[in-house]
Amino acid sequence: MKKNIFFPIACALMAAPLLTSCQDDVDSSAGENSNTHTYSLVVDASEGLQQAPASRALTEDASHNIKSSWANEDEILAYVINDGLEATNYSIITNKNLGNGNRFDGEIASKKAITTSSQIAFLYPGKAAQGNDKTITPVVLSKERSSLFHEESDKTQELVALNLTQQDGTAETIGNHFDFQWAKQSPKSVSGKKVNVNIGKMKRLVTIWGLRFTDDKNKPLANIDSIYVSNVKGSDVLKLSDGTFVDGNPEDEMMNVVLKPKAGKKFSSVGGNYTYVAFLPGTYEDVVVTAYVGSKVYQKSYSSITFGSDKIYRTDLLKMEDTKQKAYVEVQGIKWATGNFIHYKEGSQEYWGIAPTQWWISRRAVMLNSSRKEVSSGGILQSSQFESSPTQSPEDLDLFRYGDIEKALNVSSNSNKAGLMDVYGKLYTATGLTGRETSDRSKAKAGDIVWYYTMNNKRKYRMPTADELKTLYTTAHVIPAYCYTDKGTVVYGGFFTTNNGERKKLFPTKARRYDKYTNVTALVRANKGLFLPVTGRRLPFSATIGFRDMAYGAGAYGQYMSGSADALSWDFFFGPTEWNFSKNDKGQAKAIRPVLVEESATGSDNSFAPFANIK
Repeated sequence: MKKNIFFPIACALMAAPLLTSCQDDVDSSAGENSNTHTYSLVVDASEGLQQAPASRALTEDASHNIKSSWANEDEILAYVINDGLEATNYSIITNKNLGNGNRFDGEIASKKAITTSSQIAFLYPGKAAQGNDKTITPVVLSKERSSLFHEESDKTQELVALNLTQQDGTAETIGNHFDFQWAKQSPKSVSGKKVNVNIGKMKRLVTIWGLRFTDDKNKPLANIDSIYVSNVKGSDVLKLSDGTFVDGNPEDEMMNVVLKPKAGKKFSSVGGNYTYVAFLPGTYEDVVVTAYVGSKVYQKSYSSITFGSDKIYRTDLLKMEDTKQKAYVEVQGIKWATGNFIHYKEGSQEYWGIAPTQWWISRRAVMLNSSRKEVSSGGILQSSQFESSPTQSPEDLDLFRYGDIEKALNVSSNSNKAGLMDVYGKLYTATGLTGRETSDRSKAKAGDIVWYYTMNNKRKYRMPTADELKTLYTTAHVIPAYCYTDKGTVVYGGFFTTNNGERKKLFPTKARRYDKYTNVTALVRANKGLFLPVTGRRLPFSATIGFRDMAYGAGAYGQYMSGSADALSWDFFFGPTEWNFSKNDKGQAKAIRPVLVEESATGSDNSFAPFANIK
């Protein structure tokens, strides 16, 4: 097989001299900045050389070369550093493209009079800071969080969040919204109404990657619905004062980019076409590129890869294969199942076992009205994580009581394994104290329900021990995350990966902070980590699911049960307002994420037709 080869193209950023003129200061009495100075700004910039890319707008020619030149109506954000102005919008200067040169006109606001000691930051593209689809947003450090956590501000700030997580795969859109370039200069001179500034070289902050794909038969992929590039940095907070990113703020750093084509279009590698993605440069591990084509999911992984700023890379991802769900994902040396334990019945077909995907929850897609109650039509299709007080039925069950096998489908029961004992990997003849351990499945009424339903399969699983489950609480990396279901609904949860160094733990998030959750659909599909959905719990004798509602102001949580207990069972909690490992009532119904015991050469796994096309 031909190796994937990267072709870095050095991208020199061209100097652009700016001639800035200003008129007399104009005092504004509007708003809270009653002494704001407004300057008329005229910026002349000579046309740069045709580099790939230079600090200009990006276009792709018929030969798939990336070219750059100042475009008519191109815009640059301008901001006076350490000035203290908090305006509604950033100052923007616009290219008027006069003759053979380029002229930028606009206004720049400042709280203090501009002098030769002033420093002005420039950030391109300016249009990215405007409109409903802006990708440059002012932010401030949160006063409510102990960690380094930034929140959106309704006033201009010296800190801005750059968001590259949603793109359409074209060089043009990268140029308009994601090709972030920064510069800072002081005026060379201030004389009367004129201020002269030379912008110098703008520093490109992103890397650009051109991708082409072939299938397992080495044919170019066509009709690509979407592309995920996972484990590369798609957002961060930039300091306009020096053009660097804030350190130690992982909650602001989304580690993925999703590419979706423009309406009515598809991505295609036929004819040598590239699909382009921009993100923040760095050295990344476990980078996964996923291409969705109809019902197929093609993937390519890189254990480690380095991307420099100011470069374009081009890669042919050859002979990509449709990824299949594995028996387990390993986190902290533990082989976790790739789905929660569930019961599901559709028509006459019944299933007990591991869910078809890691994101599976009961009522994964229900039509909800404005009161968040289920309706047959006229509502919005959502998961039960946005349903008000969802109820659970035996036909779609993902919460279980400790040690109960015989009455597991009775959602209004309190049946559980009494006594000071563990049940993982064990079966008992009764739930009460008279129950004795047995190896005869036909006599089992209680014990490890996972083992009971998988012990004769090719893939055999059991409930986790308290120590195994506790590794997720004490050791593993964890980030707030979400996945898209087969119905297009969203399921929120926690995404866990092995920690070999300094731990990354981003829970709790606070309720309704959906912006702090990362889309890990592609990573989950690639078996690259453990995703545990927020599942809530049922109280004894109740079919109602509590604490699954992600819109609940007090917070939702996942409550995952171990097979270890005395009078109470050990459970792991995580969610918007929860992070704990504690003992709880055995009669509560909770989620179970099993652990693989073995994948034997004999036996067979259950096949279930309703899950055939779920990925």
